[in-house]
Amino acid sequence: MTISVADDRRVDLNLTPFVTRHLFRPVALLLVEVALYAGVVAAAVLYTSLLPKLGFAFVAGVLVATLAIIGHDCAHRGGTRFAWLNRLIGTIGFLPALHPLSRWAHHHNQVHHRYTAQIGIDNAYPPMTVEQYRAASPARQRYYRFQRSIWGQPGFYLIDIWFPKIFLPDARERAAFRASDYWDLGLVYVWLACFIAGLTWLSHAYGATWGAAFANAAIFGFLIPFLVWNLFISFVTVIQHTGPQVKWSVPTGRPSTADQKLHGTVRIRFPEIIDILFHRLMQHTAHHLNPIIPLYSLKAAQRSLEDGHGEEVIAVRWTPAYHWRLVRDCKLYDPQADGWCDFNFKPTTPSLR
Repeated sequence: MTISVADDRRVDLNLTPFVTRHLFRPVALLLVEVALYAGVVAAAVLYTSLLPKLGFAFVAGVLVATLAIIGHDCAHRGGTRFAWLNRLIGTIGFLPALHPLSRWAHHHNQVHHRYTAQIGIDNAYPPMTVEQYRAASPARQRYYRFQRSIWGQPGFYLIDIWFPKIFLPDARERAAFRASDYWDLGLVYVWLACFIAGLTWLSHAYGATWGAAFANAAIFGFLIPFLVWNLFISFVTVIQHTGPQVKWSVPTGRPSTADQKLHGTVRIRFPEIIDILFHRLMQHTAHHLNPIIPLYSLKAAQRSLEDGHGEEVIAVRWTPAYHWRLVRDCKLYDPQADGWCDFNFKPTTPSLR
């Protein structure tokens, strides 16, 4: 794959050699993390002291995120070479996050990856254009201003994506449903009911009253881990597709080009231990250029990309100061100037042309 860049050079972005799928790695990884998740959830429910309960519930939330990353890999066919096994692993990986696999695949694969950084189509924390903001109602403007604030970012995915489009899809969403969509969504509902019922029984078996057992299961076994996962996915979505160097575009009527994906995606640098914990999810440019690359090959693919074409890759070390700059500067996108501006329509970044 090649793209044309500003100085008319041709840049080779072929990452196919890194599509090295294995059978046992994703299966083993899933089994280990499911076992860890079951253990920490049980500990969060059974401990009687508040501090350990909160600690285990937080770790369970981290594991909900890492299990979803494994599911995400298989939803892209990056887990194994077998479609049925990818579907099985993906389904199990996404259950604690309450995501039906087919709905995730639609909104993530067919929308986000297919139309990366196209305003009004891509759902990865999309900015409004200056014209869209001016045309919006006062209520919509207020909500959007809140959403682009440091306080609104954490709830972005839960409020704007998961609830209305994934978990409780409206009639417009359901209009395109196939049988697999209903099956996957029903499975999530059954999982949630059985999960809370099982944890309630476990807590009661260890001495809690039924009321206390249900509260244990609902709050420490489900709610806190689920909110931790949602904080994680909102944070990751924001930092991987928003930033002073990130370029968005108006819809083209066609899938995004490699150039749009390259300039609309950020590789975020975190300490190595964080990168390992979250299965190399931050090696995001390589992932967008070839989403079939499995998670265990992403670091090598990203390194190859940056070694050859580092000047084209947006790579940023995350710090609180960088995040504050992102929040401050990336309010609206002006396609005519090809850059970010604030709510007074004053440019906050140079033109990205």
